[in-house]
Amino acid sequence: MSLILHALIALPLTSSVDAVDFSEEVLPIFKARCFECHQDPKQNSGKRPKGGLRLDGKHWILKGTKSGPIITAGDPLKSTLIELVMLDNDDPDLMPPKGGKLTPTEVDTLSRWVTEGANFGDWVGAPASPSEVKASVKPPSGKLPRLIQIFVDLGEKLSPIPESELVAAAGERGTVKPVFPGSPLLAVSFTSHQGRTGARDVIGLAAIAKNIATLDLGRTRINDASLEVIAKMTKLVKLDLRQTNIGDEAIKLLAGLNHLRSLNLFSVGITDESIAVISSLEQLETVYLWKSKVTPAGAQALREKRPELRVVYDAILPPPERRSPDDDDNQRRR
Repeated sequence: MSLILHALIALPLTSSVDAVDFSEEVLPIFKARCFECHQDPKQNSGKRPKGGLRLDGKHWILKGTKSGPIITAGDPLKSTLIELVMLDNDDPDLMPPKGGKLTPTEVDTLSRWVTEGANFGDWVGAPASPSEVKASVKPPSGKLPRLIQIFVDLGEKLSPIPESELVAAAGERGTVKPVFPGSPLLAVSFTSHQGRTGARDVIGLAAIAKNIATLDLGRTRINDASLEVIAKMTKLVKLDLRQTNIGDEAIKLLAGLNHLRSLNLFSVGITDESIAVISSLEQLETVYLWKSKVTPAGAQALREKRPELRVVYDAILPPPERRSPDDDDNQRRR
């Protein structure tokens, strides 16, 4: 990738500090310069989208091409879409191929949109074809384990997310898979990549936030700003933030997670200031505070406010997640 591209992305041409609005700023570019070659064949005299790429719907943009996603949320330097619109005029791969290159302002808009997490807002556009969305599989009948029953109840009115969107959200480091086979609810982790996982990786999860039920960010390099995305995970049941640099201000963003049952804050720099927020999580059943900066008095105060809450303030950590031999086949890899 050219040094010019690096420079343009690093130094945005606009002075606006507002987040890019997809419908108002990005979609008009796609409609004017891209739809002619990259839309539903029914809308284009039966012509197949060039390169197998469609840009007329959220699902299709996230799906990308047979070669993989064209955008990496949070990182324009790894996004094929940005690279293609920045090629030299005589390059046969330049997009769009006719009508001249995108203007510097248009390129800047696309780059900032990707940098900010490629948020589509409420826009969906052309939906995925039925064959693109796998039918939900019902869990086993009979009495279910309590946690599975919680997942069944929470996922009752949710639709499964197409696999292409899961792959895009997982990025290079994440693992995204159903909490049980066929469930629309998702379990997300960054196993083996904790040391390289940061805020950008969490931003990439924004597109599937409403379907995430368990999230393991233990030992990652996330910061307080990452919890702004986590706050949108309204179906979250288990959250692991152990050994991260999260502080009291970030914990305040968890106040709206009404289904949270387990919260791991082992070796996190929170103080007694976070006790009020933790106490307000009405469904919370277990919280791990060992080696945090919460004082013994703070832990005791939490126990008194919430007698039914299990407050772990000594060397007892959650057991590791049980893994089956099929996990590697079921998980979403980069």
